[in-house]
Amino acid sequence: MNRSGQRNGLLIGAGYFSEFHLDAWRRLEGANIIAVCDLDREKAEKMAVKFGIDRVHDDVAEALRSSDLDFVDIATGPGGRAELVLEVLERGLPIICQKPLANEYATAERIMKAAEAHDQVFMVHENFRFQPWHREIKRLLTEGVIGRRLHSLTMRTRMGDGWSEDAYSARQPYFRTMPRLLVHETGVHFIDTFRYLGGEVTQCFAQLKRLNPAIVGEDAGVIQLTLQSGATAIWDANRYNESGSDDPRYTFGEMWVEADGGTISLAGDGTITVDPIGKPVYVHDYVHSRDGFAGDCVAACQQHFLDVLDGKSKCETAPQEYRKTLQAVEAVYESARRNHPVILRSLESRLQISTSLREGRAKRGEGRRVIDLSLPMTDSMPGFGIAIAKSIENEGWNATTLTMYSHTGTHMDAPRHFVPDGDTLDQQVLSACCGPARLVNLADSAPRRSIGIEDVTAAIGQVYPGDRLLFRTDWHRRFGTPAYRNELPRISLELARWLVQHEVALIGVEPPSVADVNNLAELTDVHQTLFVGGVVIVEGLAHLDSIDVDEFEFVALPLNVVGGDGCPVRAIAIVDSRRHS
Repeated sequence: MNRSGQRNGLLIGAGYFSEFHLDAWRRLEGANIIAVCDLDREKAEKMAVKFGIDRVHDDVAEALRSSDLDFVDIATGPGGRAELVLEVLERGLPIICQKPLANEYATAERIMKAAEAHDQVFMVHENFRFQPWHREIKRLLTEGVIGRRLHSLTMRTRMGDGWSEDAYSARQPYFRTMPRLLVHETGVHFIDTFRYLGGEVTQCFAQLKRLNPAIVGEDAGVIQLTLQSGATAIWDANRYNESGSDDPRYTFGEMWVEADGGTISLAGDGTITVDPIGKPVYVHDYVHSRDGFAGDCVAACQQHFLDVLDGKSKCETAPQEYRKTLQAVEAVYESARRNHPVILRSLESRLQISTSLREGRAKRGEGRRVIDLSLPMTDSMPGFGIAIAKSIENEGWNATTLTMYSHTGTHMDAPRHFVPDGDTLDQQVLSACCGPARLVNLADSAPRRSIGIEDVTAAIGQVYPGDRLLFRTDWHRRFGTPAYRNELPRISLELARWLVQHEVALIGVEPPSVADVNNLAELTDVHQTLFVGGVVIVEGLAHLDSIDVDEFEFVALPLNVVGGDGCPVRAIAIVDSRRHS
């Protein structure tokens, strides 16, 4: 704590939403962010300059060595967050951590259990419940303004930011490739808010679908929750259609709360209207702010964190509480998959068993983290199709027929792709496809960038025979847009020759090709140069931004297709945290 009585904080993560965090911290009297850390130092520096912060780090361990820290605010993406949380917990520092906690429930559970075991304040930055209208509606319900027996809560959300071919590209491009989008990223807020307003969830039924074929995950759905009180909560949402509101990201929709004594309604501009049964309707006066994000809920959430640290409040989103929200999210996805209601108590038992099994398996490879570097393959992906061939209802088992272009999604090229008598997939030397690899970090590469020798040497220095080099450009975020194919950053012919001269074994790139697909001469020259020089080519990689070390194990094995010129691969990176601790 500094001389002014403020707690000194470290912000880890300098992406889009971290700006709302820093804006809120700057306005709160009880805290002072003294350092910003991001693997992309340039992002951290920009954020530090904007908010007048002196210290900038691109290494978490280095940032945590500061002796004057009182808490850590984690605002990174969910990938690799478990190791980050554990590292902070080992320092004994309180944490406020953005949602989603992880990409899957098992990892989120691992994070929550670790936080509980360390007996340190760990608060999930679940800020929607802190929006002023939800706090006010909760107060009105508690006071019995519309009665004591809750009937229903209904929320209608139309974001209007997900209809175009390049949806989400400008603000949060990783949304495009998330296999779970609407509920995992947005619906979790409302499930948590329903719990806050109406009590615990006992059962759910959900129908989810994708309206925009340019993305991977679901973007529309209707969720019906049964609450312990007997009330029903409904979220009718899609990110495709527009809401008609001047600012759809203010309240994120309209809400109706019905009870035995009347109705409370929330409009998109934050107006609360009370309609008592048998009495005149009136607009309820209360304070809500246009500062910050969505009624300044980020500031309210972070103030709650400070109040918890000061012993003034019990943490509303501590692991033991937030676990209930995440279990409800899992129930929603299971219900949608089965097209059947799911009882939460039954699901909770299955999740506990599944988590225990995962933990048991993890002990055999403790300290190792596997990162999926592959694009999800769906029937909306160009060059890929999936059709039902057999079903449990008709034949007694499920089976599908897959049709695919040999260079669709994350894939490996065989020399035969551009060399008439080149080797085919079945002749590929598999030892080149797996082993130690290095990350060439060219984050946020500009469209049509020609990657040269100096880019590689500046990023990683010396290149050695047998190296496997993965080029991070963050281009996977543009998947599904015309730019993904037509404006890709590419390997220059000069660099291709240099890689061959240095006997590089494999290169992996995020765009769908190592060269301009609209320039046949360049496309042929670069591919042939690499193939003749014995360099394995993997294209269409994703999530290289989740790799937070310079060296790791890489695996991308092709199918044993006789005469094949290419095929999709499941590419992974294996990071051994023990080597990098």
